Amino acid sequence: MRMRVLFLFSLIMVLNANATSHPTRYSINLNQVENDQLKVFVHPSSHLKGDVLFRMPKIIPGTYSIYDFGRFVSNFKVTSKPGKLSKIEKIDVNTWKIATVENVLSLEYIVDDTWDTDDKSNWVFEPAGTNFEAGKNFVLNNHGIFGYFEGTTSQPIEIEVLRPANFYGSTGLQYIRNDEKDVYKITDYHTLVDSPIMYCEPDTTVLKIGNTSVLVSVFNDNKTVTSAFISNQIEPILQAIKVYLGGELPVDKYAFILYLPTSFISFGFGALEHNNSSMYFLPAFGGDYLGQMVKDVSAHEFFHIVTPLTIHSEEIHYFDYNNPTMSKHLWLYEGVTEYSAHLVQVRHGLITLDQFLQVIQDKISTAKNFNDTLPFTVMSEGCLTTYKNQYLNVYQKGALIGMCLDLTLLHLSNGAMDLSVLLKKLSNEYGHNKPFKDDELFTVMAQHSFPAVLNFLETYVSGNKPLPLLQTLLFAGIEFSEGGMQEITDFGINFEYAGYDEKINRFYIISDADLSAVGKSMGLRSGDVIQKVNGKELSMDTALEVYLDLYTNAKPSDPMEYEISRPLKKDKFKKLVLKGRVGTQSVPYDGGLSLVSAPTVAQRNILRAWTGN
Repeated sequence: MRMRVLFLFSLIMVLNANATSHPTRYSINLNQVENDQLKVFVHPSSHLKGDVLFRMPKIIPGTYSIYDFGRFVSNFKVTSKPGKLSKIEKIDVNTWKIATVENVLSLEYIVDDTWDTDDKSNWVFEPAGTNFEAGKNFVLNNHGIFGYFEGTTSQPIEIEVLRPANFYGSTGLQYIRNDEKDVYKITDYHTLVDSPIMYCEPDTTVLKIGNTSVLVSVFNDNKTVTSAFISNQIEPILQAIKVYLGGELPVDKYAFILYLPTSFISFGFGALEHNNSSMYFLPAFGGDYLGQMVKDVSAHEFFHIVTPLTIHSEEIHYFDYNNPTMSKHLWLYEGVTEYSAHLVQVRHGLITLDQFLQVIQDKISTAKNFNDTLPFTVMSEGCLTTYKNQYLNVYQKGALIGMCLDLTLLHLSNGAMDLSVLLKKLSNEYGHNKPFKDDELFTVMAQHSFPAVLNFLETYVSGNKPLPLLQTLLFAGIEFSEGGMQEITDFGINFEYAGYDEKINRFYIISDADLSAVGKSMGLRSGDVIQKVNGKELSMDTALEVYLDLYTNAKPSDPMEYEISRPLKKDKFKKLVLKGRVGTQSVPYDGGLSLVSAPTVAQRNILRAWTGN
């Protein structure tokens, strides 16, 4: 009888505990924004006890830079339960120690958006950052807003977002929408970080690609670019990717979230991938230029569903937001993804073979600016520190590694097996919830294909040998033509190397070495601050538009005019208008890629299997 009473008492205690237990809850109010700042309230999980650490991420998956999101947090406060006491202590830029957390009623802090912050010491790539424009737009990359209690990143959380009644939250997440409030019940912090949200008046289009619902959401401040236009660019790519991946897309729902400014904060255009969405920051002008950019970038980001979101190592699967260990295989995550984004377009007739070969040629040329003897696995592991200046080579040589591996597989299999088939085999062996071990990947790839693949990967990816570009391209009947000199349009200034003065929002000439013969004949000098180009004001807000107009429309012998401010002594400037004419200059170029004149049957077969041509 006593045992029965104890059992019933224990059962009642458990039921009462469950009735009062709750996950960590966060709340923000988009109606209350001052100076591009949001107030965040945090109610700790009822399961938390003792002293705990509350952290903002130092780095997040998909990026390869240290951002220290804690530096955007201020006024961190703790409110204790009645009659209780809890203290807070700042440990470092990203970490706060909360004493006796069970005594905490709530935490609160102010968070600055990253797009407009005064802290310019470490620029945050816009698609990974936050934007708080009161009554207009909110880009919520959640790692920049919501911190986590150490040891709880796999536990459920809830988010409450109070918002203007006319705002809509575009995201890959499911949520409960009320008249002026949205509630997100999320399985874990990793999912929250993986799911950006954009709030604004809705401009959305939904596409149905096979069994997948694709949301396209656009914010454009002057409404010149719409979700309908973007959807028209994206849909053919998604249809092609569906075929490339075997007939269906690997997700039920996906969201393309695009912020398209007509004026812009920086030159950091691009996107960031997620499991069920991708976040874009792209210029809202340029016509066909914007259209092709959207195609290229959206294809790249969507292909990340394969690598690293499906096929990935333990370093990514068990990602540590504050003490990260980097994987050796950026060539796979970024390089193969970049390569596939262009290959799928030529294979399905969205670009021509000549256009595809030009993309490859550009990557060959650009890769020469990086250290070709540095093993790619070594660079990947050290991309945050020692080899940070080599990271961008993932989009050049990394893509070329993917191409060479693809052609090698086609050659070894007589056209029967390509890289996409190998990736499908790896997806079947691993997947979202099963990572591979970094040091075992090459062996596993060889086991699923050919022994020679292991030698290729060890020689050219973990080894220091230059890629066998000539040999592998010849498998498909592609050869290099000789280089030489070419004539390019000369505007007087190499804009790529112009300096930028943030205080006056103007560009200036750093060195006379950046002036061409035309620029020198016009009288331009180092130190000159450029006010206008051909009558158009040149600032950070207008730069891309001015450059596109020049590169698209200016022809040799056309009039060229610079309005400049020339520095004199004691912070004084002299305004000058310098006139001349657009010229040409001869510059060296690398050999191009072209079809061999008399391809063999084997070469024709591999070219067809490779590109569809």
